Amino acid sequence: MRFANTCFRRLAAGFGLLALMLALDVGCARAERVSNAQIIRDFNIIAFGNEYTGRRYRHVRKWAKPIRVGILGKHPPYFEAFIKQHVRDMWEITGFPIELRYSERLAENGRLAKDFERNEVNFVLFYFPAAKLPSIIKKLFKDKVDEAEIAKMIRISTCHARFFTKDNEITIAYAAFPAEHPKDYMRACVVEELTQVMGLPNDSPDIGPSIFTDRGKYNELTEHDRWMLKMLYDPRITVGMPRENALVTGKRILDELRPGF
Repeated sequence: MRFANTCFRRLAAGFGLLALMLALDVGCARAERVSNAQIIRDFNIIAFGNEYTGRRYRHVRKWAKPIRVGILGKHPPYFEAFIKQHVRDMWEITGFPIELRYSERLAENGRLAKDFERNEVNFVLFYFPAAKLPSIIKKLFKDKVDEAEIAKMIRISTCHARFFTKDNEITIAYAAFPAEHPKDYMRACVVEELTQVMGLPNDSPDIGPSIFTDRGKYNELTEHDRWMLKMLYDPRITVGMPRENALVTGKRILDELRPGF
């Protein structure tokens, strides 16, 4: 992902307090009023595309088993707070279980769950200096990753994430967070990378308002993004469902949940 300023910051630079309040209530709210048809169009781009390879996928890819997140590396307290908040947000949006199960901070403070086992972690977050990330990720993910490719991703992206599938089911994933980036960058990284690993991996300048595009300059999930997540994890859209069927089913779901849009 590439770092972008929030809607709030763009507006705050040029407005007084009263104008800012009005703009947030009216201008940004208006930007969120997207149709169900647009959400489906953008879902087709984001869920079934890849910005780096140009590949188009023919089936739904999503998690079927609960997501157990683990953080590796010495990270500041705010980073873990970002993770906890966004994980809770995604669980609330999707109804799909995702939770932080391990971090060095939790372990040091004796706050790991009593039933915790290291091999249950299926989504690993790496917080290390950029120069160390390729070898550390390679050591854990072995033949699933290429060290040179990871190094390239770190050079061209603020942060990055990958997931791996078996029969279109996402079974394991990682996200890389170079420790050199400042707090604001990390917040933006957490929101985008954790969301994309749910099964919305693409970025495109042709969609929005969304965190998946640089055009809109959003750092937090928009209503547009939340509806895509909610739709993807509706049980009527299943792992491996053909793309055409998923788009028809998704439109039906949105029309039920957002009549008149």
